[in-house]
Amino acid sequence: DEMRALEDRVREVEEELRESRAELEKAGGVAAELRAQLAEAVAGLTEDCNEDDASGKAAKGGWETTEELRGKLRDLFDEMDLNKDGTVDEEERAAASGLLNELHMEFGLRTDVVFEGALTYEAFEARHVREWEVTRKEQALAGVNVLRAVAEQLPGGSPETPLSQLEGMSQEELLRFCRRSVTAGVEALLRQHQEILRE
Repeated sequence: DEMRALEDRVREVEEELRESRAELEKAGGVAAELRAQLAEAVAGLTEDCNEDDASGKAAKGGWETTEELRGKLRDLFDEMDLNKDGTVDEEERAAASGLLNELHMEFGLRTDVVFEGALTYEAFEARHVREWEVTRKEQALAGVNVLRAVAEQLPGGSPETPLSQLEGMSQEELLRFCRRSVTAGVEALLRQHQEILRE
């Protein structure tokens, strides 16, 4: 009987571990999504960067494309445009994914970036420039620790399920949480960092 009870307890602990692992994976996914959304929101301060003008500078204060990046993007686009129709579709991008990943790594871009649909060169360049901008800001924000500011505002949870409160929020509650708590926490942190930058 002791052996059977011990075996039952082992099975219970294994099941608890599987459940905890699944919740941690889910929490990690939510955290990664929040990180990406925060970086996009901060980068959104320079909205409409996807509409490049002829000089290579995006509309409304976006980042200028370096000649080196523009040249490599053009060469890669021309190489990927297998049917020479002036657009690169998902199939052509998939065929050149290794080359695309090499370019992304060379310029410090994330390799998991997904661009959907057929793209003209202008759209291809604009999306890469935008991703370059967002990635560089995301990297700079890593030192500012914006995620900590969000974590400090998030109520509830437990060691096993730290984001359970987030999971249980309605859309309205989540919106209210983001607009009030997250905004205030991130704003305070960015103000502190702004002072450091100004010194």
